[in-house]
Amino acid sequence: MGKALCMLLAAMPFATAFQSIPTKQSFAAALSSSPPSPLSQTSLYHTKDSRRNFVEGIITSTIASAVAASVSAPPALAAEIVASPVEMKTFVDPKGLFVLNIPKRFFAIRRTAKGDLPDEKTGKGRRGSSIFTAGDLAKTEVIAVERFPTFALLADEGITPIGDLGTFPSIGDPTAVANLIALRRDKDKPGQARTLIMPKSVSVSEDGKSLFFKLTTDIDVQKPDLLLEQTGVSELIRITLAKATLTSADGQMMAVFASALQQDFDGDDGVALNDAVASFVAMDQSKK
Repeated sequence: MGKALCMLLAAMPFATAFQSIPTKQSFAAALSSSPPSPLSQTSLYHTKDSRRNFVEGIITSTIASAVAASVSAPPALAAEIVASPVEMKTFVDPKGLFVLNIPKRFFAIRRTAKGDLPDEKTGKGRRGSSIFTAGDLAKTEVIAVERFPTFALLADEGITPIGDLGTFPSIGDPTAVANLIALRRDKDKPGQARTLIMPKSVSVSEDGKSLFFKLTTDIDVQKPDLLLEQTGVSELIRITLAKATLTSADGQMMAVFASALQQDFDGDDGVALNDAVASFVAMDQSKK
């Protein structure tokens, strides 16, 4: 990956600790305080400027009729979405679970081995809840798709699921739900550190079935002077865009995470990662 990358990696610690997620008690309080009806609360979680974006790329004809013609973009960011300056390609899941756009230069791995896939009842496996990974190792940019039962997201934190789990407003406060998703994700990634959800980034689609949020992670640097000499920056911050969906209608929640270092995210790569997240569609499994 070159001398510069090796020096950058040498400046980073091998492992750090995930710190910034609220307690189980605060989750339970936030979730239990949310009204059960999504209709009465929807306007609190999206802006007037929300609109839908069409999935870019060519979808394989064998499943084209099953793919939704449009996908929800984060309401607060809908007006900012522009065509990606990075060449993209469309990945269609061979199992028919999802479809999304990824940068053409990214490698892509769809896990199929039984031991690598998350359990249908617990959402846990050898690799956590991950079923798909794409990325650019040289830039440490990653797009990942995870799948787990909606029930388990709550039960694993000692929260008893009650009522309708078909939309995010009916599950609970969107920010609390986003924190639960982030906590679940980072339990299997001990190298994460000081991860925070940006509160103003949390939003819900008009139909209540898609939740959007942004994470920031400060990465500990042991030799900031060396990092500055080699890369021009003295600190490392990772930005992660996330979209969780309930559109599969099978009791499973699916989420896509797209991340890059701040200096890359602020450029064309950030536009491409926004495109990837906005294009993600979880396929309806209820008729299978």
